[in-house]
Amino acid sequence: MESNNTVDFLSEIYRGAKMGVETINTLLKKVKDNKIYDELKYQLRSYDEIANEAYEELLKRNHEPKDISAMTKFSSRMGLEINTLISNSPSHVADMLIKGNTMGVTGITKTLNSHQNSDPQIQVLASRFIELEQDNIERLMKFL
Repeated sequence: MESNNTVDFLSEIYRGAKMGVETINTLLKKVKDNKIYDELKYQLRSYDEIANEAYEELLKRNHEPKDISAMTKFSSRMGLEINTLISNSPSHVADMLIKGNTMGVTGITKTLNSHQNSDPQIQVLASRFIELEQDNIERLMKFL
């Protein structure tokens, strides 16, 4: 029987990556600049990859992944709608995403640090997710 600790850890990774997918899908409808659009598409593929890996690992452990709550999705979407009404310039979009990626790094790092005894394979997945978020920040800096 797989520990709840590992399942909780995987669920956190899954929800974090799905939040990235949701955010980028919303922003793709708003941006007009081809360069940031291409960057968002690149990042979307990376988030999808992490989310799918976490999803598969949860299924292997006979757990159905819990999606992001409807309220969290709604709140995030409304925040993005308001922020992109203010400006959908590449600089503004990059700034929003850098802030979101920073929150993601912080959240997953805390989760990783509190799950030191979990499955090493899941720790590697979490570390890859952190690296993805950090890479996203670096890639977005050129748009500021």
